Amino acid sequence: MSIDRPDVNEVAAIATQLGFPSAAAVADQYIPMIDAALTAYDTVDQVEQDPPHRTDVPFRWTTSADDPGNAWYLRTEITGAASGPLAGRTIAVKDNMMVAGLPMSGGARLLEGFVPAHDATVVRRVLAAGATIIGKTNCEYLCLSGASHTSDFGPTHNPRRPGFTSGGSSSGNAVAVVTGAADLALGADQAGSIRVPASYSGLVGLKPTHGLVPYTGIVPLQPVIDHVGPMTATVADAALLLAVIAGYDDYDPRQRRVVVDDYPAAVGRGLVGLRVGVLREGFGHGDPAVDTVVQRAAGDLRRLGADVTIVSVPLHARSLAFWTPLVMQGTRDVVLDGQGFGTGRGERYPVELMEHLLARRERRDEMPPNVVVCALVAEVIARQRGATSYARAINAVRRLRDAYDQALTEVDALLMPTTPRTAPPLPAEHASIAERSGATNDMFANTAAFNATHHPALSVPCGQIDGLPAGMMLVGRHHDESTLFRIGHAYEQR
Repeated sequence: MSIDRPDVNEVAAIATQLGFPSAAAVADQYIPMIDAALTAYDTVDQVEQDPPHRTDVPFRWTTSADDPGNAWYLRTEITGAASGPLAGRTIAVKDNMMVAGLPMSGGARLLEGFVPAHDATVVRRVLAAGATIIGKTNCEYLCLSGASHTSDFGPTHNPRRPGFTSGGSSSGNAVAVVTGAADLALGADQAGSIRVPASYSGLVGLKPTHGLVPYTGIVPLQPVIDHVGPMTATVADAALLLAVIAGYDDYDPRQRRVVVDDYPAAVGRGLVGLRVGVLREGFGHGDPAVDTVVQRAAGDLRRLGADVTIVSVPLHARSLAFWTPLVMQGTRDVVLDGQGFGTGRGERYPVELMEHLLARRERRDEMPPNVVVCALVAEVIARQRGATSYARAINAVRRLRDAYDQALTEVDALLMPTTPRTAPPLPAEHASIAERSGATNDMFANTAAFNATHHPALSVPCGQIDGLPAGMMLVGRHHDESTLFRIGHAYEQR
């Protein structure tokens, strides 16, 4: 189907709207040039699309009886290679990742009916390594929440305490791993969406160095903060899964100078000779009991042989502000105006998904308050400053990255609480807009910075407070996940 050609009146109206009144006055002279350009679009439409990886995969919807925590969007069984490092292991996939032939929602009824034709790169890699995919897990509405109550398919409950948040946006993954329903899980993280549920629910979660693991085939939020990584019961499993999914992918332009290590070999090397810096500015953001538990974990590392000192990065206290313009711009450019995927990257674009969302662009009013807030802020900024605030934030992030890098010349890893408090209760059903929205983003004080600066960050359970888990976050040099695994595993085995 060719693109409809605009008439003179439509061209004049568009030109006026875009701020070209002089062009509007002579709109007829632009018609031939516009028609010639649109012919190129018609030519592109005639190019045959890549064949699908698979179609019509059997699956089933879950019920409250067999899924009381609301962890799953759907259950299935896709068997991978007969042998490999993940042979015999089951894996859950966050429902913003494409698994060819299975419905995908991204936590939003807006996407209902969309079935990807191609696998995300990480999905292909785990299947090639012998894993069995057993389902797609619930996630937050378009992955824009650190809590677990914004999905159109209902809240996901903390596996340790029903009625409390499991953390988001990789909310279902946390329940699947902690309850033992899945051995491993693939999560995505733009502000803490792997590490927050790991902290709240009591499992291991790694946000790798930016670009170490390809993001191809995963619904993005903003390319400079998009990360995908493992969520597992143990540090050793996280190292194993990272070894499978890390590495270069020709489709993903986020990747630069990808450096892959033998992560499983790093586990078990011990702490002797490693220096751990307790980040002063990473404490004091919430519950003092959480700070105490994490400080106690630092003491355990010292007793295990690490050289533990206190370090300071004053800019960390303002780091959440540096990240904020990036997610606001991402919401505007990718989620709202970019049909869920945006432009400007040379990767495989899910055309069917973008067409699906274009046909539903009038349904924005369905979006939850936290997404609306992002959209409103982005529009206010756009009207006053265009894209300059985003540009300033990117430049500021470089200073923040340099500050962490300087601290990491003195120590091998930074240590701080993953989240400033343990999991809070899910918002009440009739909570106000402010309460429901505020509960989605009050946990990112330590996590979001490293999405912007691209340092790897590992959350490891380090104790409980009144029966709810607390997480210790370890942050390392770029492409030095192995050191984080060494520290995390030694602590875990203490």
